[in-house]
Amino acid sequence: MIFDRAATKHASIRKIALCAGASTLALAAATLPAKHAAAQQAPDQKTKIEEVVVTAEKRSASVQKTPISITAITGKELQAAGITNVLNLAEQVPGISFKTGGPGQTELEMRGLNSAGGNSPTVGFYVDETPITTFAYATSGKVVIDPDLYDLNRVEVLRGPQGTLYGGGSMGGTIRLITNQPVLNTYQGSLEAIGSGTQGGGPNGGFNLMANLPLVQDKAALRIVATDMYQSGWIDRIVLDPFPLPNNGGLTRGAVTSAPVSSQKDGVNWEHLQSARASLLVQPNENLTITPMGMFQTINSGGQSLVDVPPATEAHYEPFNDPEPIRDQFWLASLNIKYDLGWAQLVSTTAHWHHFLSQVQDGSEVLQDVLALPGYSVADGGIGNDPWTENDSASQTSEEIRLASTGDGRFQWLAGFFYDDVASTTEQYSVDPDAVPALGIATLFHELVAQTFEQKAVFGEASYQILPTVKFTAGLRYYDFDNTFNTTEYGFFGPYGTLQPGSSVTNEHDQGINPKFNLSFTPDPNLTLYATAAKGFRPGGGNEIVPTTGTEEGQACAASLAALGKTSNPAGYAPDSLWNYELGEKARFFDGRVTVNSAVYYEDWSQIQRNVTLSCGYIYTDNAGRANIYGGEVEVNGRVTNELTLNANFAYTDATYATTSLEAGVTKGQVLPDVPRVTTSQSVIWRHDLSDTYTLVARATNSYIDSRQDVTYYIDTLPAYDTVGGRVGLTSKKGWTAYFFVDNANNSHALLSAINSQVLNVPTLTRDSTLRPRTFGVDLVASF
Repeated sequence: MIFDRAATKHASIRKIALCAGASTLALAAATLPAKHAAAQQAPDQKTKIEEVVVTAEKRSASVQKTPISITAITGKELQAAGITNVLNLAEQVPGISFKTGGPGQTELEMRGLNSAGGNSPTVGFYVDETPITTFAYATSGKVVIDPDLYDLNRVEVLRGPQGTLYGGGSMGGTIRLITNQPVLNTYQGSLEAIGSGTQGGGPNGGFNLMANLPLVQDKAALRIVATDMYQSGWIDRIVLDPFPLPNNGGLTRGAVTSAPVSSQKDGVNWEHLQSARASLLVQPNENLTITPMGMFQTINSGGQSLVDVPPATEAHYEPFNDPEPIRDQFWLASLNIKYDLGWAQLVSTTAHWHHFLSQVQDGSEVLQDVLALPGYSVADGGIGNDPWTENDSASQTSEEIRLASTGDGRFQWLAGFFYDDVASTTEQYSVDPDAVPALGIATLFHELVAQTFEQKAVFGEASYQILPTVKFTAGLRYYDFDNTFNTTEYGFFGPYGTLQPGSSVTNEHDQGINPKFNLSFTPDPNLTLYATAAKGFRPGGGNEIVPTTGTEEGQACAASLAALGKTSNPAGYAPDSLWNYELGEKARFFDGRVTVNSAVYYEDWSQIQRNVTLSCGYIYTDNAGRANIYGGEVEVNGRVTNELTLNANFAYTDATYATTSLEAGVTKGQVLPDVPRVTTSQSVIWRHDLSDTYTLVARATNSYIDSRQDVTYYIDTLPAYDTVGGRVGLTSKKGWTAYFFVDNANNSHALLSAINSQVLNVPTLTRDSTLRPRTFGVDLVASF
């Protein structure tokens, strides 16, 4: 009886769509009361799954009507679920993986396209219409800015290459943070206060504030958002004296857990985030809107959320008391103008942003291992205290102007121009006066990389409704970019030993076309089937110089390069690209109570930008081989009753190299790094009205991340993990909510990513990022 309301001629098509999420959908269907399955009256709107309107294709449409693989989460749902940052978001959305060193240190990846090599990310990241993707040789080049997600309208996660509309760096997909815009003629405000405590850490807390202020009746309004959040640390910095020397000929780390402790600093990976955002809406007439926006964010931290492996306890062990602070600053100014011409809409977005990141990392243990010194202190034959500093600065100016057709005609089109100008510098250095007696020079290493990146692109997309149920869409993007990479190095670990600096300049120019083809079939309003073929790409870049003469390290690097048939490392590398082939469906069942969205895909990734690790510890990037990636995602959302909602998603990714590369150290069939084969998450939400004013809300969530392989000096396998969270509280029609919550309730000691040393890559030490331990807290929100 469930399918009696569907047209008989579409029954077989619906069965095909059901297969994509068969097991999960069966569970949801089994729990639906029979009276709802047989009901013939119009369903209560409160029992339906909310349809979210998105602008993923740069025109408005609901998620269910947009024929691409997309997840959209409203700002209201983000707040209700306690999703406050990008890492929380990644754990809840299928098809996303990540590599993270802590707050502001996260690289996002989708569908197996890891960003381990190269200077550019594989996932585009946008705030409203502004790309925040950086093409820069820097730690900050591939990480997202990690803003607090308060007062967003929604987050859109677009899976698969988005090269036609979003350009380079969106090879694996695109994430868009869509902010709430100012509202005319209405005073609005909200205040959120959060307080919590972390097991093994300390107290956490802060606030979010939003104010919407009408300025001119029907013409102008201002919206201001501010955040101040503090998160305690849980990782300790332990100084040992004497620090144990490596064992097994320098291949294994000494027994740090049994060495004498000189001092200990608890919870060094604390974080303090402060941010502000202001948007001004000016609407001179009904056809024109002008929206300038400014955003500022700063993150200060006592250190990365990294633990030493071995021994994989919640600690970092040092020979000297070296703090490892992080300072991250970002500001953005943008101007968005929209003009409705009647037959088309003209949109212009001009933006400029600047990102600065400074961090320090203890290098003493790594340098001892590389130089095989008899000790750490000068008295023991070492070179003393050796912190290494990295300062990254990047700025970008961008302009996009596009014209899109309006109306409901069979033919729809969009055309635009994009310009992007990026300038970045990266400085890494270590100066140790105590090293002079042993090495003959105080400057161990000093590197300055200045990079410029200029991109021009024209793009267009057109669709035609061939039949009432069939639509064909085609698009392309022509891009042309110039990339200059200027490197200067000096010091004991410089390219020519201790006597002279070395420098190199790499100029990379490339141009090409990214096409996209999409065919969608909508046999009835509750079902959309689609097929897509699309190309994506990532820009090339330059390498730092690998020393080949002078010191013993240079000689070792020369020998390592010779084993690969090279006399030096390549100065630069070319773009990589892929073709994505995808089949998907979007279906609604049971009078809108259940949605099932799923997709399967195959990706052919060629000329992969891959890190090449030399035995001397240096790393460079080269284009090495191909990879084949197969996978799929399914999302199921079901309103079981008026009070109970179940959500579940599942993603499977089989990502392996299709060729063997001696240079990259990979063999055919080897899995790509950072890619979990399976990810899944589930949530159960129960809402019960206590009165006409108050509603009791309870939520339980679980996320599972399969094991991953990360590449440092070795190939490291990170165990699978899952996390459980819960929230229970009251919502009031008077405009306030109060929740008690617990994050990581099972207190999972998960290892999230294995991180290369900032100094050099050595076999004795890897540092892994870890998940915040069990945290209990209270979340209070008042809206007015």
